[in-house]
Amino acid sequence: MTLDDFERELARALLAGDDPLLETLRAQYAAASVRDRETNPNGFVTRFDVPASAPAIERKLLHLDDLQVELEGAKTPAEASLQVHDGRLRSLECFVYDGAFPESPAIRAAWYYGTERYPGVTDELLAARDVEELLDADDE
Repeated sequence: MTLDDFERELARALLAGDDPLLETLRAQYAAASVRDRETNPNGFVTRFDVPASAPAIERKLLHLDDLQVELEGAKTPAEASLQVHDGRLRSLECFVYDGAFPESPAIRAAWYYGTERYPGVTDELLAARDVEELLDADDE
């Protein structure tokens, strides 16, 4: 799996849910381009440019960070998160806590906090996400 493919799978999982806010962020992601990507031995950060024509969300700051993935060849699970700044997608980050991040990441398992593990980013995983709790927790 290429890093671009891996990022798309993470974004699919991090933007899953039927909340209108997530629908708007999915539209932003579809219109966005990669501004730059910073890698290090533990993971990466990809920054986006979202066109002004893409609607913003009302919330100025938001961190969607409830996803963990188990990667082939990684010593520990990886954390994945999307950051929103000024109502627009800003970046996608993924890193392992210990050891090296795989050069060609492949997802063996994925889960949201509070759910069971699934064999990748599956429809069952996406359906198990508690979006209401996630969005309410980020308001606090």
